[in-house]
Amino acid sequence: MHGARQARIPRRGWRALGRRALLRIALWSLAAALLAAGGVLGYGRFATPHVDRLDPIVAEPGGLVRVEGRNFGAVRGDSRVEVDGVAPTASSYVEWGPNSIALRLPSSADSGLIYVVTRRGRSNPKLFMNRSRLPVAARGESSGRSGPYLASISAEKGPIGSLLVLSGYNFGSNREGGQVLFSWSPEMSSARLGDRSEPSFVAAAEGDGAYELWSDKEIRVRVPDGAASGTVAVSGSGGRSNGLFFGVVDQPGQKRYSDRRSYSIQYSASITKTKASGANELYLWMPKPVESAAQRIAKVLTQEPAPLVPDYRGAALHRFKDIATGQDLAVSQSFLVQTWAVETTVDPDKIQKPAEPPPFLQPFLAADELVPAAAPEIQALARRITQGERNPWRASRLVFEYLTRNLAWTDARSAAKPLEALAAKTADSASYAVLAAALLRSSGVPAIPVAGYLVDPSRQAARHAWVEFYVYGLGWVPMDPILGSGARPGGFDAAFEDRGRYFGAIDNRRIAFSRGFTAFSPMTPSGRRASPARPLAFQSFYEEAIGSLEAYSSFWSEVEVTGLY
Repeated sequence: MHGARQARIPRRGWRALGRRALLRIALWSLAAALLAAGGVLGYGRFATPHVDRLDPIVAEPGGLVRVEGRNFGAVRGDSRVEVDGVAPTASSYVEWGPNSIALRLPSSADSGLIYVVTRRGRSNPKLFMNRSRLPVAARGESSGRSGPYLASISAEKGPIGSLLVLSGYNFGSNREGGQVLFSWSPEMSSARLGDRSEPSFVAAAEGDGAYELWSDKEIRVRVPDGAASGTVAVSGSGGRSNGLFFGVVDQPGQKRYSDRRSYSIQYSASITKTKASGANELYLWMPKPVESAAQRIAKVLTQEPAPLVPDYRGAALHRFKDIATGQDLAVSQSFLVQTWAVETTVDPDKIQKPAEPPPFLQPFLAADELVPAAAPEIQALARRITQGERNPWRASRLVFEYLTRNLAWTDARSAAKPLEALAAKTADSASYAVLAAALLRSSGVPAIPVAGYLVDPSRQAARHAWVEFYVYGLGWVPMDPILGSGARPGGFDAAFEDRGRYFGAIDNRRIAFSRGFTAFSPMTPSGRRASPARPLAFQSFYEEAIGSLEAYSSFWSEVEVTGLY
């Protein structure tokens, strides 16, 4: 037998192979280095600084302030901290690290916003207060002062939802449109550079049950959703009071407001084919966009004709008297609305749920005319979904995941009753949101359905509804199980590629007309009440005919987006 023949390679061939191997190794090393450099460059491009907290929030002139966050850089270099728009001198910096900066507060700096600025961008702002600039509570009353004056707050700090007692004078014997204003701060990515005037405010909302007492010398108010550490003031018919500092603490997570968008919108209602035989009246309740921590402005531009009551519980009330047969009526409203995207991060283990829900949240745990939370089939399904989970964040996620898997959305032309939709496993937008709120309430989680519109980049608007649930110490958290399920109301393309983000986050492509249900009292027990087949907002009725108005036809238009900014 012949043995296997071994190929012989000349010495010169070995050297050639070695050179080729070394060349391959060099090329691979170069490619790896370029890839790594590209990764670093790509990371650096997006790693803008972010400020999480200041310690302390209220500082003495020349005192030490620590800025905590991320992406500050290992050394200061050309980076800086801006304090109320002023960059401190180099000697002011005591420490600079990737996650922490310590500096002495310039004695000339007023209360305002702090930013960290690096070559990678400008951070979100955090509000600080110069203690020397804080107003000092007066002893006694000033007879010469006509506007509201805030002398003290019952606590210097507290969580969202906690009860505060505000003492002072000239608040007004009743609220009559008065508000308590708390500081509110968006992400820097959404604010205009140089926007460092007085901080933004969010008002405690009557619809959230925030006010427990309002008198001329005392107000009892809950710290509202969206409040941030900073100034608290009282606003009323006599003007705005001085401000006092309040720190928001013990939050189990963060809510970030970004990507501001403004819309101008309008809609109308028309009355035709009227038939009357005597004295009569017709009332129309026309809903207005709501204001909230995420929908900052809902400003009326026009109301034609002028309403009897411009704002009655979130609606303009119009009255028409002694309508003649064949007479046509038209009412229109236009608004400017500013909305923000919301992103929520929560550590569920840090949620401190009270043994008993505070009074202002109890209505959002109970059944009402809209939300059938007490229905046996709702309660049974809620138990099956949550399996006894009592943490509000985890229970809400279970409800969200169940709905997105098991309830199909349909573009019905008229709203279905929620329990009928549940039995059919198919729901339009309104019944979908109401079912979600009912399941959450039955699971022990305060919740409200929200009605409004989605708006696409071409300014087309489609009716929509979503949900908010309450996290103790953090406030109202949005979720949109309809978009989370992959549905496309009105052909709307979701703003989030990851549909799971619609639990805890919301886009800025929507306008809310109601949060929760508004029950109006009729003008007379004998009035005949009606609502559109597809209502704009969750309210008990829209029209009431009184007397000898025997027949008429009404048409409520869709919302038209006339501008997007």
